[in-house]
Amino acid sequence: MVYKRIVMEYRKLIEIELREFDRETLEKSWEWLNDPQLKSLTMTPDFDQESQEKWFESLKTRNDYHLKAGWYNGVPISVYGLKHITGSDAELFGYIGEKELWGKTAAIQMMQDVIAYARSRNLESLYCITLKENKRTYRLCSRFGFKTEKEVTDETIMMRLYL
Repeated sequence: MVYKRIVMEYRKLIEIELREFDRETLEKSWEWLNDPQLKSLTMTPDFDQESQEKWFESLKTRNDYHLKAGWYNGVPISVYGLKHITGSDAELFGYIGEKELWGKTAAIQMMQDVIAYARSRNLESLYCITLKENKRTYRLCSRFGFKTEKEVTDETIMMRLYL
């Protein structure tokens, strides 16, 4: 099967800086993932700061995660990356925590970066599990060539991009 590479042209409304996920972003993510709307859209389970800290410390020794942060005007605004990385695929995830920046092209820049990383790792595909009602994620993934692969639950679907 032959897959064509999607090249997306767009006008950047903001320019974000792509950095490693750090403690400052971890602290902001506590706020973001406790916002009811974002928590729902990201399907984040309940967690406490102690478990978040243990998870953060575990990243130093894990090779099944690739985690990045988007920064704008000197502050973290987003988190994105890959999890469950295997030799052939990985699960894509991400969110923009600063809601006033939703729709400002940050997600496109994040997506381009993470797809380039996946290709550099010679992964065959990426998948995303999202709520059916999460239209922003659905549109973003579709713009990059992800196709709906299956219904995971009554509320969620899996989309996949073959690299």
